[in-house]
Amino acid sequence: MRNMRKTLVLYAVIRIGAITCPYHDVILQSSSRLGSTANYRQRRAADGRSVAAQPSASRALASSARVVTTEELDGKYSVLTDQVDSMKVHEVLEMASIYLKEEDPSYRLNDNHDPKKRVGTWHFNRLIFDLGERGSTICGYLAQDLLEFMVTKVVESRGATERTIVPKPNTLTINGVLKAWSKTLMDEPGGPARRCESVLAKLALWQADGVLFNVSADTVSYNTVINCWKESVATVPGAAKRATDILALMEDKSTDILPDVVSHTSCISCWAEEAKRDPAAAEVAQDLLTRMYERSKEDRKAPVPTTRTLNAVLLANANTIATGRGKKALELLQMMERMDIVPDTYTFNIVMKSLANCGDAGASKKAKQFLSRMEQSSSGLHPDLLSYNTALDAFAKEGKSKSAARLLEEMVNKSIQPDSHSYTTVLTAYANARSEEKVWALKEAQDLFENIEISFASGQSDFRANTQVFNAYMNVWSKSGDRKALTRVTQLLSFMEELGFEEGGDPTVRPNDRTYCIVLNTLASNSKNPRTVDTSLQILEKMRSYNELGFQTRPTVRAFSITLLILARARKLKNKARKAQDLLQRMTREGIRPNVICFNAVLNACAFTGNEDEKEEAFTIACFAFDQLRGDPDLAPSHISYGTFLKACRKLMPAGDVRDRLVKGLFRRCCSQGLVSHFVLKEMTAMNVDYQSLLEGVSGYGNLPPTWSSNVENEVTYKNTRV
Repeated sequence: MRNMRKTLVLYAVIRIGAITCPYHDVILQSSSRLGSTANYRQRRAADGRSVAAQPSASRALASSARVVTTEELDGKYSVLTDQVDSMKVHEVLEMASIYLKEEDPSYRLNDNHDPKKRVGTWHFNRLIFDLGERGSTICGYLAQDLLEFMVTKVVESRGATERTIVPKPNTLTINGVLKAWSKTLMDEPGGPARRCESVLAKLALWQADGVLFNVSADTVSYNTVINCWKESVATVPGAAKRATDILALMEDKSTDILPDVVSHTSCISCWAEEAKRDPAAAEVAQDLLTRMYERSKEDRKAPVPTTRTLNAVLLANANTIATGRGKKALELLQMMERMDIVPDTYTFNIVMKSLANCGDAGASKKAKQFLSRMEQSSSGLHPDLLSYNTALDAFAKEGKSKSAARLLEEMVNKSIQPDSHSYTTVLTAYANARSEEKVWALKEAQDLFENIEISFASGQSDFRANTQVFNAYMNVWSKSGDRKALTRVTQLLSFMEELGFEEGGDPTVRPNDRTYCIVLNTLASNSKNPRTVDTSLQILEKMRSYNELGFQTRPTVRAFSITLLILARARKLKNKARKAQDLLQRMTREGIRPNVICFNAVLNACAFTGNEDEKEEAFTIACFAFDQLRGDPDLAPSHISYGTFLKACRKLMPAGDVRDRLVKGLFRRCCSQGLVSHFVLKEMTAMNVDYQSLLEGVSGYGNLPPTWSSNVENEVTYKNTRV
C-alpha cells in the first residue's frame, strides 16, 4: 500500500507540474479506456500503411515520432498494431521479437522456446530486458507496447470464467520498460527521462484502478529515472533539479522505498555535470553529500557515502570555473579521510584536475606531488594515463614547458604509452613558451614530432600522430616567429591533405577547420604583404570546397575574422575597406554570424585606407559597420570598437567642427557604456579634441570617473590616468 502511495505521489507531482510531464492528459484518457479494449485506435505513419504489412516501417515510425504528442499517443500502441489484441500471446511475442531482429539481425528470442507452449510473464520480461540491452530508436516504444499488451490481457482476464495464464506485469516488467526507454535513441532533449516518468505515472493509475494493485515501483525504478535525467543535464535546463526532486520523494518518511547509494551518487553526478554551466552546482552537490552523511549517522538503514559518491562531489568542484577550486578540492579530500572513505586513483585524478583548472600559483607543483603520492602509495594506488595527462595539463597551463617535457619522458620510461592528449598538451606548452625560450621550444617540438613518427614506423609504438597532434605541432611553428614558419606550416598542411582527403585516405590525419585557422594565423604574421590576402581567401575557398565534399572544414567565424585581420593589415591594398565589407557580407550569406572581432577588423581596414580617392567610401563603410554592430541584439561594441572607429574618424575625416561634434558624441556614449580604455584616450588625444567639458563636473584635469572604464576587459582601470 505504501509503495502504491509513493507511485501516486510521483504521479501527483508530475500532474501538478512540479515535474513537467506532457503526457498526463493522455495517461488519464488511456486509463479511462482500460476496461474497453475495443476503443483503442492506433494512428499509423503518414502513408497509412500497416506496420504489420511493412515491418521495416517501425524504424521510420520511431525516428519520425521524436516528440510524442497527444495525438500520437491517443492510440495504445506505437510499434505493434491493434490487431495484436485479437492474437494469441505467443504470436505477439514472436512479432515483437521480429521487430527487435530488424534492429539486431543476430538476435534470437530463445533457442529453447516452443511457440506452442504457454507464454507467461517471464518470457515477456526477457524480451523487454533484451530491448533494454540494445540502444536503438525502437526499444523504448516496443517495450512500452509490450507492457500495454500485458495490461490489456490482465483487464480481459478480469471476470473470465476460464482460468488462463496471463502475462501479468510485475516490478521487473516495469524496470525493464524503464531501462528500455533509458537506452532509446531520441532527438528530443530529455525524451527518455520524460517517458520514464510517464511509465510511473501510468503505473499509479493502474494501481488506483486495481489492475496492477500489487505491482509497485522500487528503488531501481526511481534510480533509472534519476539516471535518465543525469544523461539529460547537458541538454535540458533544470534536469539536475528534477533528479533532486525525485531523490527527495524517495527520502520522504511517509514511504518505504528508501534511496540507496546509487540514488544519491547519481543525483550528485547530475550536479557535477550542471557545474559546467552553473557555478552554484558544486555547493548543491556538497550539500547533498552532507545530507546523506548525516542521515547515515542518524539511521543505520540509510546508505553511507562511498568513494564514488565523494568522487562525484569532487568532479562537481573540478567542473566549476571559479577561483579557489584547487583549495576546495583539498578540503574535500580531507573530508573524505574524516569519513573513513578510501580514495582511489580516480579521486586523485579529479583533485589534480581541480588544481590544473584553478589558475592558482603553484597548482602544477601540487598536482605533481599528488602524482608522486600515488606512485609511492602502498595501498594499491597507481597513476594511470589520465593521471599523467592531468598533471601535464597543469604544467602546460602555467607555461612550464620544460616540466611538461620531463613528465612526458617519465611516462615513457615507466612504460605508460602517451596518447594524443599527452603529446598535444606538451606541444601546446612549447607553443606558449616564453619569448626567450621560443628557439629551444621549437627545436624540442621538432624532436618530439619526429620521435613520434619514427617510433611508429619502427614498431616501437602503436601511436601515430593524428589531426590533433599535427595541429599542435603546426601551432608551435606558427607562434615561433621563425622565418621558415609559413613554409613549414604550408608543407604540413599539404601533407595532411594528401593523406586525409584522397580516396581511401586516412581520416585520423585529415585537416579540420582548426588546421586551416592555424595556417591563417601564420599568414597573419606576414599580413603586411598584399599577396597574403589572396592566399587567405584561397584557403577560405579551399575550406568551403572540402566541406561541400562532406569533410569538416566549413569556414568558421574564427577563419573569417583572421582573414579580415589579414586584409586590414595589408599595406598598399586597393579598395581595402570595400573588400572587408564584402567579406563581412559573405559571412552573412553563408549563414555565419560575424562577431565583434569581425566588425573591429572591418573598422580597422577602413581606418588604414591610405588612398585619398577611397577615404570617403571607407568612412561610409566604417559608419555602416559601427551602426550595424550597435544595432545587433546579440553583440555590443567593445573598447576596441570605439577606439578603432575614433581612429577611422581621425584618419578619414578632415579636422573641423563636424568631426569634433561627432567625436564628442562618440566619447559621451563610450563613457556611458564604461568603455573608456587607454586606446580610446590615445585616439582622443591624437585628435586634439577639447573634451575637458565632458568630464562631468571634474575640474581641470582631474581623475577619470571609475564608471567610465568599468566594462573594459583586458585593460587596467584608468582611475588614476590623467587626461
